[in-house]
Amino acid sequence: MAQSVTEATQGGLERGTYEIVRDRLLAQGKTLGEKAESLNRKRLDLFGGAELAVLGNERIRTENNCIPRDIKGVGNNLLFGYNVFIGLKRQTRVEDVFSLHHFERTDRGFSFRQIEPDSPDFFLSHPKFVEDFHELYAYYKNARLLQLRRLDERLLAVFQIGEKLEDIRVFRWAVDDSKVVYIDNRGERDHVFPPTHDFEWTPTTRENYVSGRHPHVNILDEVFVETIAGDLTVKIENNTEDGKGIYREPVLDADQSLDDAQILYAKLGTLIVMKVLPYREHEWRHLVFNTRTKRVDRIDAIGQACVQLPEDHGIIFPGGYYLKSGETKTFDRQIEKMEFLKRIRSPNGEDVLYCFHERGSGRSILLPYNLIRKEVDNPLGCHGFSLYPDGTLVIFRGESDEPKRVHRMQVWRTPFMSDEHVKTKPPTGSF
Repeated sequence: MAQSVTEATQGGLERGTYEIVRDRLLAQGKTLGEKAESLNRKRLDLFGGAELAVLGNERIRTENNCIPRDIKGVGNNLLFGYNVFIGLKRQTRVEDVFSLHHFERTDRGFSFRQIEPDSPDFFLSHPKFVEDFHELYAYYKNARLLQLRRLDERLLAVFQIGEKLEDIRVFRWAVDDSKVVYIDNRGERDHVFPPTHDFEWTPTTRENYVSGRHPHVNILDEVFVETIAGDLTVKIENNTEDGKGIYREPVLDADQSLDDAQILYAKLGTLIVMKVLPYREHEWRHLVFNTRTKRVDRIDAIGQACVQLPEDHGIIFPGGYYLKSGETKTFDRQIEKMEFLKRIRSPNGEDVLYCFHERGSGRSILLPYNLIRKEVDNPLGCHGFSLYPDGTLVIFRGESDEPKRVHRMQVWRTPFMSDEHVKTKPPTGSF
């Protein structure tokens, strides 16, 4: 009995000690978090920048039921482009496809006041542009707006005029200190996307082949690949006596030889990315081999677009990112056929915004990557976006493809200010 009492007493002391230690650790963790947050605020004040955050929501109303396509900032104005079914109207007007709005902060939030066509600020009333616009819809009955783009001192409006996305007509304006001057409708050469990948794929040849009982393809003497005997196998040892490896998945045709498959690769810092097309298959498979962790991951989104993160952090693609530590993260988004559009760096060099775009649907995904935290904060899916010099980001979130008259805009604070803004104004994210 005495022993039971002693054991109970010791158990109570142990639980009491555990609770004391736990409370102390929780308190210390809270204090450390507060100090880290305070230090981060001081760092932002000293070096500039702003945390990504929603500032507000506002709505734009259009005269007709329409399907919004894109938005783009011009000075303090916002150009809104959409597609509308005209019905029995004989002629499509400029106002049936575009509306211009003055974007400003108010006491109640934000305002997108519509600029009327008779206003001097309505640059879309230029006679030559109106003539070219009417000519477009007269000759191409199924013409539709695809995209609005800002390229340095140029504004582009891209229209599809044929069955293919490559059949386009591009209107362009010169933009200088908020002054917009129409140039012409021959801007097809300006409408060029950057390469979908910022690296070159190297095809393997017979020089990479290693014969043996289980032959394979030697990639940089670090990883060995083959698609024979019924599966795609990746090994880290140059061993042809053993058909096993660190990664394997089935292929459709088990009776293929070593040179039947197409295998390409690229060395990106500590990563080796590979694209493999087994015999008689039509879909490329994309693999990432980490030379540090000796692990293989299949990430097919790399095939659409993939660019390298700064400072050898890893790679980023429309559906997520992969770090050299082996950490990978994917987002539950529609990313089919997305291309790399642009990257935007913050003035303090701590944040990079990666923009991917799908030409057919007009969808975009924005991935803001932070080099300090090594993560993407709030991936933003949208049907159009515009970034202002002070870092204010306006995005249009298309909830559906149904024609509407009321369209929701979301305003974000971001660290992606222009260098000119940082030089002339205090480093804050205010509009």
